[in-house]
Amino acid sequence: MKLYPDTLLEKLGFDQIRYATLELTQSVRSEELMEALSPTSNPQRVELLTEQTKEMLEVIASADPFPLGEFPEVRDYLGAAKAEGSIIPLPAFVDILKISAMSRQVKSFFKSRSDQLPRMSKLSEGLIPMKELEKSIKEKISEHGELRDNASPELRAIRKKLNKRKSDLRTTINRSMKDASKDGMASDEGPTIRNGRMVIPIQAEFKRKIQGFVHDVSASGQTVYIEPVEALNLNNEIRQFEAEEQREIERILKELTRHVNNNSEYIDQNLSFLAEIDVVFAKAKLTQKLDGEIPIIAKNQYLSVKEAYNPILRLKNLSAKKKEEKETIIPLFLRLEEDEQCLMITGPNAGGKSVAMKTVGLLALMIQSGYGVPADPTSEIPIFSGLFVDLGDDQSIENDLSTFSSRLKWMRETLEEFEPGSLVLIDEAAAGTDPEEGGALFQSFIEKLLDRNGKIIVTTHHGSLKVFAHEHPKAVNGSMEFDQATLSPTYKFKKGIPGSSYAFEIAERMNLDKKVLERSRVLLGEAKDKMESLITELETKSQQAADLKEKYSRLQDKAESERKKYENKIQAIEKDKEKIREKALKEAKSIMDSANQRVEQAVQKIVEQNKADKDEIKEIRKEVDQEKEDINRSLEEIEDRKEEREQVTDDPPQKGDHVRFKDGNTTGELVEINGNNAVVQAGGLRLKTKYKNLVKVEKQKKKKSKARSSIMVGDNSLTTEMVKPSIEVRGMRTEDALHEVTQYIDRAVYRNMNHVEIIHGKGDGILRSQIQSYLNTRKDVKSVETAPIERGGSGCTIVELK
Repeated sequence: MKLYPDTLLEKLGFDQIRYATLELTQSVRSEELMEALSPTSNPQRVELLTEQTKEMLEVIASADPFPLGEFPEVRDYLGAAKAEGSIIPLPAFVDILKISAMSRQVKSFFKSRSDQLPRMSKLSEGLIPMKELEKSIKEKISEHGELRDNASPELRAIRKKLNKRKSDLRTTINRSMKDASKDGMASDEGPTIRNGRMVIPIQAEFKRKIQGFVHDVSASGQTVYIEPVEALNLNNEIRQFEAEEQREIERILKELTRHVNNNSEYIDQNLSFLAEIDVVFAKAKLTQKLDGEIPIIAKNQYLSVKEAYNPILRLKNLSAKKKEEKETIIPLFLRLEEDEQCLMITGPNAGGKSVAMKTVGLLALMIQSGYGVPADPTSEIPIFSGLFVDLGDDQSIENDLSTFSSRLKWMRETLEEFEPGSLVLIDEAAAGTDPEEGGALFQSFIEKLLDRNGKIIVTTHHGSLKVFAHEHPKAVNGSMEFDQATLSPTYKFKKGIPGSSYAFEIAERMNLDKKVLERSRVLLGEAKDKMESLITELETKSQQAADLKEKYSRLQDKAESERKKYENKIQAIEKDKEKIREKALKEAKSIMDSANQRVEQAVQKIVEQNKADKDEIKEIRKEVDQEKEDINRSLEEIEDRKEEREQVTDDPPQKGDHVRFKDGNTTGELVEINGNNAVVQAGGLRLKTKYKNLVKVEKQKKKKSKARSSIMVGDNSLTTEMVKPSIEVRGMRTEDALHEVTQYIDRAVYRNMNHVEIIHGKGDGILRSQIQSYLNTRKDVKSVETAPIERGGSGCTIVELK
């Protein structure tokens, strides 16, 4: 990726990102990779790097411990091992063992998760397990870096003899010390070592009374250190065994060193791959700290930054020790279509123009280096072939360059190095020289870049560049919002509207002399003053429109929520109304059946007694039959409506069709289709809904025989007592409430009711729990559910009977 100038990574803050990542790495080799990290413009490479980070974020989020930890630097040891007959120190073997074990464990970790983590699994294939080397080191060296006694049979035998002689020597020395102390010849010290041999301290005047060899004299000359003659042979044997031990140790370590040297290329390769994995791990950890995500990589020059936070400001807040030291960061929302190649950001000083521009540049650098960024994951950012930045601060005393001269040098170098698809960031364009000449120069420069297919973001105060952005087909104006009531920036980006510098307004707020302000306006010129006023007025109206839009959206959301709420209520009421009517009609039928039986009995009795006219009896029977027919017809209509709801077709509903709401049982006629919305006429109401929420239903032809056969003169065993569709036990003691519920359910089952409601109130939920537990034990209860909110919520239980 082309980067210019050389200080670009520092200017945009990428060096700070790199340093923060470096602190999260776990080896010297990883640090070296991080220091050399730079963004790439290769699309395949960018995709690989970002996908690796995404997978490592999954590793961090999972409960499985990741076996990669700190691993030591052993390149110096590997170099030393190359010399014939060389021996590397014992701690080196511990370090090499750690690297070998970690390489094997990391490889195994990713291999077992190759389906979920394919790219990291592929990277870990470069790790080479060295089980034989691991085994060899483990068998000979302890985890504390000591050579084990059983490193070889010879060493074990030598150390056994050595320990025996040392024990004998201690016994002999202690005995000699005891005898000397008893005779008053020993000093206050205990046995000690001199010249590698164990000795006893004797007062100088008694040195000739102790048989042995003097090895040392104290500084005062009052104590001599004597090796008793009894210990002479033992000390000699110990020195001999120690020499044998050292020769065996050297032999073992030479053998291990050769083994390390034979595997040095594999060890070095493992170090390289562990470092690569560690760098991905560190980038993922920093991404997580920044609350970052991997955005969408745009395939063209479309740029859509959503809810993006400047990573450097995020880092600053993370390092703040006190809450009051943290700054409020306003997220950036910025979108440039593919053909909008130049964005001209204008507005007052300290309004956030430069921060917005730098945020875009830094996000691009991070993504093209494999980081996630603190932005909405649906953001789309393209891969830029190069990045050219002019912050206008490169004046140099050594090279005798002014700020403007350095900008001209930057222009020249950029035009020479520029490649299509590059991102160019220019801060405070046309500053540092004559405004008109500077504006013209930068406009010409930008036009040249646009001809060469670049994406350009410019911050400026110059009106000529605002006009250029307004008139050029590939350019667009933008500004940072400014609260005109308080004359303070809001740091929110707005596209399509140029910003005013608010110089006069801010000066007036700062109580600058009014005559100075008036004279300034005159000198500015009427046309330009009008243009600034127009921009200010436009910005005011834009803010008002944005406030109205936000208010409208809130009201629309609230209205939609209320609509759904009342629609659900209507549906619930319609269902309850139909059920209640059906129950009432069935109860009426039952009453009619019972009454009919009694009428027949009475008629029979009258006939037998010859006390009534036949026509009169016939009329009575006719009236009873008519009542029965009316009830049967009503029940038949209810059954038909039930069947209608079930006759859903696959055809898309058209205007005039009978439809049903998917999220309820309400049916009606589709009377209007308007794009994605629709209007249904149901029960005298016009209900608005989404078109996709409707299904077409066919009205089934009435089956008279079915309806009538199911409701012919009924079961005389049913009680004529009416059962209400609900019972209220709110406020009762649990025992009394359960008694009432038991009797109520018995009656409801007896009357073949399908649904009943038990109103128990909310309270602490104890009564509801007891009642529902009891109902679940009954075999004649099909289901028990807490009512929806519109029907009582947790204060009511709906019971479905078998």
